[in-house]
Amino acid sequence: MSRNPRSGKKTNLSQFGLLDIPDINDDDENLDLSDDDFDLEAELAAISGGRAQKPKPRKPAPVPAANLDAMIAESLKDVPSDDEGSGDDDDPDLLNELQALAIDDDEAPAPPPRSSRPAPPPPGAPLSTDSSTISMLQDRITNYTVAEKNAKANGESSRARRFGRGLKTLQDLLKQAKSGKPIKNDDIPPPVMVGKAGDHQNPIPEDPQPPPPAEVVRPPPEEPLIDFSPPEPPAPSPPSIPESSGSTGEDQRKRELQLILQRQSEFKAEALAAKKRGDKFLALGFLKVTKQFDMVVQAHNSGEVMNMDELPTVAVITAALEQERLQQDGVQNSAAPEPTEDTSGGGGGLIMAKTLGEGLHQRLEAFKKQEAKAKEEGNYSKARRMNRIIKQYADAIKRHEAGQPVAVDDLPAPAGYGPLPTTGGQAGSPAAPRPAAPAAPEGPASAQAARRDQVLALLVKRQMQFKEIALLHKKKGELDTALQYLRTAKRFDPLIEAARAGRPVDLSNLPSLPKPKSANKATSDSLPSSIIDSSSVDEASGSDWVEVSPMTGTSTDDAHSSLLNQLESQAKMAKEFMSHCKSMGHVAEAKMYEKLYERVREDLDVVRVATLNNRALPSFHYVTREFSVTQCNTDLGVNDLELTIVRGIAYNASKDMDTYVRFEFPFPQEAPVSDRTEVVKDSINPEYNAVFPLAINRSSRPCLRVFKRHGIKLEVWSKGGWFRSDALLGTLALKLAPLQEHVTLHDSFPLYDGRRPVGGSLEIKLRVRTPILQQEVKTTKHRWLVLDDV
Repeated sequence: MSRNPRSGKKTNLSQFGLLDIPDINDDDENLDLSDDDFDLEAELAAISGGRAQKPKPRKPAPVPAANLDAMIAESLKDVPSDDEGSGDDDDPDLLNELQALAIDDDEAPAPPPRSSRPAPPPPGAPLSTDSSTISMLQDRITNYTVAEKNAKANGESSRARRFGRGLKTLQDLLKQAKSGKPIKNDDIPPPVMVGKAGDHQNPIPEDPQPPPPAEVVRPPPEEPLIDFSPPEPPAPSPPSIPESSGSTGEDQRKRELQLILQRQSEFKAEALAAKKRGDKFLALGFLKVTKQFDMVVQAHNSGEVMNMDELPTVAVITAALEQERLQQDGVQNSAAPEPTEDTSGGGGGLIMAKTLGEGLHQRLEAFKKQEAKAKEEGNYSKARRMNRIIKQYADAIKRHEAGQPVAVDDLPAPAGYGPLPTTGGQAGSPAAPRPAAPAAPEGPASAQAARRDQVLALLVKRQMQFKEIALLHKKKGELDTALQYLRTAKRFDPLIEAARAGRPVDLSNLPSLPKPKSANKATSDSLPSSIIDSSSVDEASGSDWVEVSPMTGTSTDDAHSSLLNQLESQAKMAKEFMSHCKSMGHVAEAKMYEKLYERVREDLDVVRVATLNNRALPSFHYVTREFSVTQCNTDLGVNDLELTIVRGIAYNASKDMDTYVRFEFPFPQEAPVSDRTEVVKDSINPEYNAVFPLAINRSSRPCLRVFKRHGIKLEVWSKGGWFRSDALLGTLALKLAPLQEHVTLHDSFPLYDGRRPVGGSLEIKLRVRTPILQQEVKTTKHRWLVLDDV
């Protein structure tokens, strides 16, 4: 008879305090082969990624039926109230049952490895938020608090900030642990050393294992409770030794740095005190030592080991500087013939000069060397500064050679050079005056001085001549003429000052003496001829002056008329330039030509007044002026092109004929412009003078293409009669490319029949307001007449 499956729940007698009675009718079924294999299901869930279910406890093995009645009777037996139940410990039945159950439990799982394998835990499992984790976090907070406090006390700001950040992290983790959130071991900062001798705390183990709960709750009576004090073995003591030594080393380095900075401040104070006393030598010495301390501080910060006993003191440096000063004084007071070389070679003295000129030249050479060195090093800023100083010294040398006073205090002094002498002797040295220098090195200077004296004498004599002539005219009652010559004499004052300063003077600018007359002939004859003729002095004329007036030998009336004509043409030119610039809108250039026009008009009025009053010819000179004028046909518009067919030249014909010219302008391309001139009769050199305005568009690409590649086609036709048509004499293709850079194209062009010249040409003129691509600037030079200031 087959067994039907059981429906419903199985009755469990264990809930009544009895052992579970197995089903007796299940003898034919193997109890170990159950469909509910929880170990296999857990392993399958772990492999498939699911969450393994916790295996249910296995049922106890069934008890044999023979012992069932004895077990039930024993369980229903009453237990006396005074029985503590201690007799069950030695019950043989219970021991046998317990042993059988244990054997069944060990033999129940068929494959032990598969049944005993747990599901793999996820990585990074969090710690349990029990009291052990909270106590560990509190210990870490105490450790970091003490470490931060000691780091601040030692002046270690970086370590204090690092400990502060760790302390904040621990406090956040403690709040999370108290709220029940899981805490990971990787998030807990490790223990640190407190960093101060005598107050070190032993580092807390990184992963402290809490003691077993059984040992805490139920300890043996003969043993005390768990001791939470730190372990006594000296294992943590070795890490504190390097920390203590490192802290001591850092303190030592700080004390050394403080000593260096203190010693530097002492030298700086001594330098300021020496400067206030006026002792520049000691001040400079102390300042140099102060600068050297900067290098010492930099080397100390880089980690170099230094001996603090070798640091210089103020007393030692003061003694060394005083000794160096005595040596310099001895060198300067020595009787050596060349003190400059001795002091410069000594290494610590100043370079002195015997005379002011020698000192200026020495410093000039020194600054030139510094400029060359700066250029080699690529320090162009310093090179420009040295160049400006060199120019100052060059001007000072010229003033000194001209006999003028030199502002010595305004000249910068190079390093290592003493003060410049102001009285011709050596500054700061009571030694005898230096013997005369050899003539070889001062040969060029003496030649320049002789040349300067010659020019100066010429200017003074010429000024005296004009003053004497003014005095003669005054005696004769010609006050206007006397006043004019006196003003001319005054013009020599700036020239004389320039010659005395050593600057070059252009003698071609000198006013010429008047021709000798009956009144002042004696005076003119008494003057040397070399002074009357300014060309006798071979001074190179400047580029601004072209020549002296060539009208000296002409008569007075011719000279006046020539001056008037030249000034009138100059005024007309300046006015045209002014109007041209105004029409173009160039305001700045228009103002410049307006001032020039006013100046020419003033000179023209002066010459006219002198001509009407029969006065002497005013002094004048010529200069070369360059005028750069932007070319523009101001009468045309921006988009205007003017074609002028001027005339025909030598047409190839046996007799006179009637001709006309026809042209075609290829813009716009869809409707080219064409027109013709009037017929000129009976001439092979006809004058057409026909003007045709054409419209263009500068912003149009087709128009620009026409100017670049194409041109105007012109044809010369001979007029026919009643029974004959017009005959073509020749053609011409006029390119427009020159108008890209020029405003006017005016030339004659030969006539062709295809590629064969037929003889004759045609004069054409094309004009635009401004060039198509770029402006055309025309520079002209003019010989400009300028009257001298009177």
